[in-house]
Amino acid sequence: MIVYHGTTRRHAQRIRLEGFLPKQPSRKVWFAEGRGDAEGRAKTKARRAHDRPVVLTCEIDVSRVREQYGPKRVFHRGGIVAIDGAVPMTVLRSSTPAGEQPVTPDELAAWVNGLLRLKPHKGIGAKHPGVQSLSRWAANRMNERGRIAPTELLGEARRWLPEFLGRFEIDPVTLQAWPIAERLTVAPGPGAECPPEMDPREEEALDCLGSTKPRRRARGLSLLVKLEEPDLFDWCTMFLGDADRQVRLAALRAMLHCEDGDPEVVVPFARCEEPCIRAAATAALAKHAGKDAPHWFERGLKDPSPCVRMEVSALLPQLDPTRYHVIFELALYDPNPEIVRRAKKLIAGKGYRKVEW
Repeated sequence: MIVYHGTTRRHAQRIRLEGFLPKQPSRKVWFAEGRGDAEGRAKTKARRAHDRPVVLTCEIDVSRVREQYGPKRVFHRGGIVAIDGAVPMTVLRSSTPAGEQPVTPDELAAWVNGLLRLKPHKGIGAKHPGVQSLSRWAANRMNERGRIAPTELLGEARRWLPEFLGRFEIDPVTLQAWPIAERLTVAPGPGAECPPEMDPREEEALDCLGSTKPRRRARGLSLLVKLEEPDLFDWCTMFLGDADRQVRLAALRAMLHCEDGDPEVVVPFARCEEPCIRAAATAALAKHAGKDAPHWFERGLKDPSPCVRMEVSALLPQLDPTRYHVIFELALYDPNPEIVRRAKKLIAGKGYRKVEW
């Protein structure tokens, strides 16, 4: 299956050296079947990191990965694939630009240390004679025939760095490495890791999310909220395309509990004719749209539906009343007394004139 991973230029370089590693506190790596979804995620990450967005094309055999990690550690739904653990660089299908192929001593030292999962101060350094020789070979090989396949690079690295690579058994397909002694005693399956035990509450949430019953899937999302799941926004995105309205609504409302997220995936739902869906989406955008958030506050407080205005007004505490007079004036003169009460509480002592009807 062809899937896409949205990231930044710097992280893409690291992925080509070390593979896909979950970013703590998450334990998952996320892929999208749609390139557009991955592009949106890449733009969001790049904006936060002040970097360029990059979309990597990958090929993943979901069935094989499920055999390696276990069925509950690979979730595939709604055009999204979430893998609970590291994913080897060999899934990359897009060609690596010549400038990003590990060739220099620094790049190759980082590649070997990433392959063997060694911290830089415990691993190999760029000045090691073997790394220097490997770098000269890689530069000549690149000049002659272009990009070097990871397995070819591994074979040459074994030749020049036997004292490091000789202590590890490395799967030639996945490039997963284990110390030989550990391999003999633990004996994991080919290309698989021994991931940590899963929290029973997380198991319950995954069981719910995989259910055929909409109420159970909605409950699964609420359980992830209670668990403070670090990848909550990605889970919500996965269920925005659910066939059931109840589940889509649960996903949009769960987004309010996320630290951050990609607002672009929510925008189409803010145009929905159903007031409850439009309300949850507009509120999610008011929280996650960054510099565009005031636009969604204003739009939500001008909506003809009372439920849209109510959901958006609940987020007014995140705005400074001294900066956003237009938004607070909308709330102060709303026909719903609860919205007026919320606004009055926030503007007390902020220089607003007395509201008169």
